Amino acid sequence: MIREALKALWEYRLRAILTLSILAFGITALVGILTSMEALRSFIAHNLSGLGSQAFSLSGGGGRFRIVVRVNRRNLISGGEGVPIRLWEADLFERRFRYPEAQVARHIPLTFGGRARYKGRKTPPQVSISGVTPSYFYIQELRLAKGRYFTSAEVQRQASLIVIGADVAAQLFPDESPLDKWIQVQGRLYRVIGVLNRRGSLFGFSLDWECFVPWSVAFRESKSPAVSLYIKAPSVEAVPQVVQVARTTLRQVRRLRPSEEDNFSITRGEVIADFVLEQIRTVTLATIGISLITLFGAGLSLTNILLVVVKERTQEIGLRMALGATRRAIQWQFLAESVVVAVLGGGGGILLGLVIGNAVALLIGAKFIMPWKWVLLAVGISGSVGILAGYQPAREAAQLNPVDALRYE
Repeated sequence: MIREALKALWEYRLRAILTLSILAFGITALVGILTSMEALRSFIAHNLSGLGSQAFSLSGGGGRFRIVVRVNRRNLISGGEGVPIRLWEADLFERRFRYPEAQVARHIPLTFGGRARYKGRKTPPQVSISGVTPSYFYIQELRLAKGRYFTSAEVQRQASLIVIGADVAAQLFPDESPLDKWIQVQGRLYRVIGVLNRRGSLFGFSLDWECFVPWSVAFRESKSPAVSLYIKAPSVEAVPQVVQVARTTLRQVRRLRPSEEDNFSITRGEVIADFVLEQIRTVTLATIGISLITLFGAGLSLTNILLVVVKERTQEIGLRMALGATRRAIQWQFLAESVVVAVLGGGGGILLGLVIGNAVALLIGAKFIMPWKWVLLAVGISGSVGILAGYQPAREAAQLNPVDALRYE
């Protein structure tokens, strides 16, 4: 029956191609957009949870804002008027903050969009430098490809040392080791002591241009240092308690009354990731709805084309009946042709959708995605559209009178 369907489609190949294209367009829209959403979801889950599931940050900042983070159905975090964390506040916080096995690190942004130079080579203006304490590397889970991190003693004496990103190393030292070489960034000289493992990109921006120096150096060089505190809890289960202790400690440092709002923010990368993923889920549901409407229109077009095909093949149907074909066989033949058209069109749409979706994944820096659940959904929808669209034309073909069919011109 499938062979007969394919033969009939070949004989009416121009109309079959038109029908395939209509259905393929709908499936391409479905699979392409959903593959893009899946790539974005995977990328966000892997990269946007930058602090990790056990860590969070304390930071100030200017302007009015309000942040509320719910943990176990309780509002733990709220922000009011943002006030930068000053050095003495960071010192006092670290002395007062107490939680077993929790780690604290300082972070000061120093340079954004700078160039790094070594001899005759230079990077694009994409290099960023942040001043951190050694514990920051462990809290952020930054791994070394070679070399070492700077030590607490080197931080204390404000040593001009730097740990560079993978792209900076590749650009400045393509044929030699960067270790113990002096590079210049924004007019400042630093000795390279370590190279980070490749980290990938975030929304098209490479994370491998990021470099780190001792926070004391960044504080000395920065005109308006803004200190952030990164804290890692000993376990995922302990995070809510550590967040509460950190919040209470900073409020005490700033002598905030119970009635006053927090004038700082507490941010968990996992919370940000969850929020973005929730938005992606909403967009995904909307995409499915729009694609189903498109496929409904494709199904109506397919039904209309198949009804025309039945009219054009009336004499063929009458001849088959005259030669002994039953009405059931005629109905199954046309239904098989409809399903074959739908599956072939759906298959083409799936392939094209995967190409488009993974092209988007490549642009945002995500890995290749094979969304099996969406592919299987597309296959199921294609088959269903074929059956539903072909049922009425197949039924009309089976109900033709053989004598009238043979006379039809």
